Amino acid sequence: DLKPENILLCDNSYQTFTYNRKIPSSSTTISRQATQRRVLLDTEIRLIDFGSATFQDEYHSSVVSTRHYRAPEIILGLGWSYPCDIWSIGCILVEFFTGDALVQTHDNLEHLAMMEAVVGSRIDSHRVQAVNKMSTRSGGNAASKSVF
Repeated sequence: DLKPENILLCDNSYQTFTYNRKIPSSSTTISRQATQRRVLLDTEIRLIDFGSATFQDEYHSSVVSTRHYRAPEIILGLGWSYPCDIWSIGCILVEFFTGDALVQTHDNLEHLAMMEAVVGSRIDSHRVQAVNKMSTRSGGNAASKSVF
């Protein structure tokens, strides 16, 4: 399960740089003056917590990954494989860079709409309708059931 809590720095020593610039506001913070920035001296990382790891030919749940980093194919009930991990890594990198999760929702349809906004292309409407029907039947958790 890829998420920031499962990524550790091998060496957390850093160097502090002093400067004067305004940091723009995000949706959760207000603009502020920054005078110092810490920069890691070594960016080597280690991934930990492979408790949910499976081999491709073994049974695995249809719902995987932390919600904020979940790939479209998981939400659509299309199954998953290693490309879902690439999606998760991308979401984590955006969060590391901006300080905010790329997708913050607990609703599958809203999650898909946010993904469309980020990627810039539409997800097939028939698949989204199938997720909507399944979500209605399962009390809002369509990703827990197979759609196709």
